[in-house]
Amino acid sequence: MKTITLRYILTSLILLFAIAACNSNREHSSVHEKQARRWSVDQANHWYDQLPLLVGGNYVPSSAINQLEMWQQDTFDPDRIDFEFRKASEIGMNTMRVFLHDLVWKQDPDGFFSRVDKFLEIAEKHGIKIMFVIFDGVWNPYPKAGKQPDPVPHVHNSGWVQSPGRKILEDSNKQDELKSYVQSVISRYKDDKRVLIWDMFNEPDNSNAGNFGGRSKEPEMPKEEKLKRALELLEKSFRWAREIGPSQPLTVGVWGAPTWLDAPDSIEKFSLQQSDVISFHSYMGPEDTEKMVCRLKKYDRPIMCTEYMARSAGSTFEGILPIFHKNRVAAYNWGLFSGKSQTMYPWKSWRERFTDEPDPWFHDVFRADGTPYNIKETRLIKRMTSVPITTPYKVPELAKADNRGTIEAGLKNRDKALFIKEGWIRDPFINIGPDGDYYLTGTTPLNEEELIATDPYNIGLQSHSCVGWKARIWKSKDLIEWEAAEDAYSLIDGIWPSVNPRRFEETDPADWLLWAPEIHWLGDRWALTHTSPYPVRASNLSLSNGSELVGPWENPMGDKIGHRHDPSLFKDNDARLPDGQGSWWLVWGATQIAKLNADFSDFVGEPITIGPSGGMKKMGHEGCLIMKIEGRYVLFGTGWSTGIGRRGTYNLYYAVADEITGPYSERKFVGRFLGHGTPFKTKDGNWWCTAFFNANVPPLDPDGIEEEHLMFTASSINQRGTTIVPLDVYTDGKGELIIRAKDSAYATPGSDEAQKLSFSGFKYE
Repeated sequence: MKTITLRYILTSLILLFAIAACNSNREHSSVHEKQARRWSVDQANHWYDQLPLLVGGNYVPSSAINQLEMWQQDTFDPDRIDFEFRKASEIGMNTMRVFLHDLVWKQDPDGFFSRVDKFLEIAEKHGIKIMFVIFDGVWNPYPKAGKQPDPVPHVHNSGWVQSPGRKILEDSNKQDELKSYVQSVISRYKDDKRVLIWDMFNEPDNSNAGNFGGRSKEPEMPKEEKLKRALELLEKSFRWAREIGPSQPLTVGVWGAPTWLDAPDSIEKFSLQQSDVISFHSYMGPEDTEKMVCRLKKYDRPIMCTEYMARSAGSTFEGILPIFHKNRVAAYNWGLFSGKSQTMYPWKSWRERFTDEPDPWFHDVFRADGTPYNIKETRLIKRMTSVPITTPYKVPELAKADNRGTIEAGLKNRDKALFIKEGWIRDPFINIGPDGDYYLTGTTPLNEEELIATDPYNIGLQSHSCVGWKARIWKSKDLIEWEAAEDAYSLIDGIWPSVNPRRFEETDPADWLLWAPEIHWLGDRWALTHTSPYPVRASNLSLSNGSELVGPWENPMGDKIGHRHDPSLFKDNDARLPDGQGSWWLVWGATQIAKLNADFSDFVGEPITIGPSGGMKKMGHEGCLIMKIEGRYVLFGTGWSTGIGRRGTYNLYYAVADEITGPYSERKFVGRFLGHGTPFKTKDGNWWCTAFFNANVPPLDPDGIEEEHLMFTASSINQRGTTIVPLDVYTDGKGELIIRAKDSAYATPGSDEAQKLSFSGFKYE
């Protein structure tokens, strides 16, 4: 009996172990299959929805003739890369396509990775994410490590080399030796946020037609043979990469004459069927390029053009980039800085002899000293990247405002930000009216409902703006329940329809814009200020006829108000003033101020320019206002953390003075994500600041945001609506007025902060 029982137990245990092993193998197989599969359409588009419009170049530093010279120890040039990435970032570029090479890795893996790490560090510093290209089928098929040849004078890309070379590509066994290269590179950076995507093989079956190596006669592989071998390595590279399971997508671009739209060959079919994100090359004109984009949409995946822009071939920034912007296609032009690759010369320089700089340049954006080749092009790039299309593939669920209990507790505890009101708004302005209620206004659309289903994160700028031409106003007794004051004020109530009626008649009301309204109680009536870019580029200073926020409105200054960006009113109750009643000032720009006369019909004297002392000459670029706090004049202003428009975070800063005209202190930091917010006091005497969503991508998770470097694009943790953030406001032991957000997600300057800041002994670098 004991023997039978023991056998039974042993048999059962063996069976259980077998089942467990089987399940383990199934789980392992399931994980492997998951990693080895192509991303789903939803997964690819969800990834793309988190990104701004991607615009950059195919990059090799001007000091390198090819990939080997870029990455080898003796010629790696971090100082040059730093300079060139800074210039690219300044014109709005946020990504680069960069070629690696298997020989550099094979020669010295540790040194290679050290240099790639340094490269990524520089890229992150300038808000540039990297598309790495693993293999390349273009130009010289006989790459050699070591010193690279000098450029052949006036010849386009005379020293570029393939990776791998022909001797490896044509041998299946030698191809297999590249597995460790592919997997070690992808393993190291598979979860690195600085790496955007993996381009597995650039133009793998390019026959090169004898153009490589500066008119070299060395033989390239026969066309059909190269297609066969390149497809073999391409399939292996995808398999090797998916065994690692990177968090970034994989792609390989279709290129050349777009026969792949209707009759793709074997490599093109694989590329379109296996890429997580569709990529293509086009050096054609606008009409043909737009046709390609429209046809590629059938794959329902993000689209990237990883090569374009050859001026004399008809592919130009002005012709192509607006098409990509409209269709949300990532755009990588060939070249950045004119240098040893000499891609300013056209392809025909392989056959025709050039002696002077071509006109126009074929590729490239900057001269070696950082001067743009064509300033109109760089302005276009900056304009396109500053106003990305934010319509997502899948409209996200919008956050709901905090409930009554959360807001009531938050107002009491003052330890965190509160999302107090849903609804699209910019520049939210809150103050307390004569009835003791809170009044809220800001830049708003006419019909918010139209946005919710299609474009909830419209940023309200330029031609895609959802902004309307009315100042919407709400009131609340408790900052929780809000009642709308309908049709309180519109552009029609200002001075400009009577001054320039033709502009209003000729401009579609859909294009009229009313920006950044503020309302102030004057003691017997309301004053409203705002700015407007259309239909007349001007501002208004309007007064109500009584205590109600309704028309008709008076415009006592008439057209003398002119154009003043983000005008704000400030009442100076200085007891030293002779009338004892205080005086009103208008504040605008970044920053000018002027005293108003008693009936608001004109300025008293000429405008005065004020600003912070020290290295920052201006408070920022907009949203400036003045308040009197603890007997000091406080000038608030808004700027991007990086000092570059729509890069980083939209922040609020301040400077302090004993006189309204200054001198003011150095610019100090109030809070991250608080740009164009309004500091205000609640009825219990506590300070808060309004905040709103102003970003190129949906709101980020605030958890751990203090450690995030956010230079890649405009970023925010604020939901779409009105948020309020508690402020610490006090004078420290040294007599310094401290104004700072209490919630750490707002209180901590990011590593993308360009200004050096210090607070009460703590320095934030």
